Amino acid sequence: MKATDIMHPEDAKAIQMIKSVPGCEQLIRVFMKLGYEAQYRGENLANHIKVTLKSFSEIYRLFKEVVARVGIREPELYIYNDPEINAYTYGETNTFVAISSGAVERMNKDELKGILAHECGHILCKHTLYMTIWRTLQDMGALLGVVHRTMFAPLYLALQYWSRKAELSADRCAAVVVGEETFQSALVKLASGLKETTRRMRGLVEQGKQYEAFKRSSLWYRVQQEYRCMFYSYLQLCTRALELDRWRVSYGYSRQVG
Repeated sequence: MKATDIMHPEDAKAIQMIKSVPGCEQLIRVFMKLGYEAQYRGENLANHIKVTLKSFSEIYRLFKEVVARVGIREPELYIYNDPEINAYTYGETNTFVAISSGAVERMNKDELKGILAHECGHILCKHTLYMTIWRTLQDMGALLGVVHRTMFAPLYLALQYWSRKAELSADRCAAVVVGEETFQSALVKLASGLKETTRRMRGLVEQGKQYEAFKRSSLWYRVQQEYRCMFYSYLQLCTRALELDRWRVSYGYSRQVG
């Protein structure tokens, strides 16, 4: 698989927007020299469970299958203690994937494979560099008090916008690996937090259509929603489901799964 096979146009456009921010390239080099990502690897080794052939072997085998299908170098995989369904990837030189205990417990095998494929999609599209910068800015501001958001407001907002659009490319990767319908099921569980859901997995797609209609019904509603989501790092789940449904009928999707 190639990044160009799954890259969403809005994701690619957002990356170009980040690169156009003055000082962005210089800031990237500074972060890489600092080696800030090493702190997270230490945290993983200290407090999370590393998934290997000897530890959670079934999950590790699923992960190996995903990595081989996506065609990336195998990152480290960790499980962390959190009842919320979540997963993330981090690091540019020592990339890892972390998945919550909530995801492991509530997703079935194929859905869990889809969640892992989503994170591997981020790695394939080389999102990890920008994710590392964005998380570092967040942590340095929130935990260390070193960087206030206003100091890097243009870059910070650009990264927030890109982070939302990057989800669309990673969702496409998951759909290619496990099938669009299976990943739609995973999105329903991600939205509801439930272990068992109904078989009507396109409920989020219908909600996405309703949400779009709601925003179009009034300029004020649209302004409200756009402003509300401006500082979100994740795109609305119904929007992700709808975008994935649209891609399902495209040549790009059929070529990848055919």
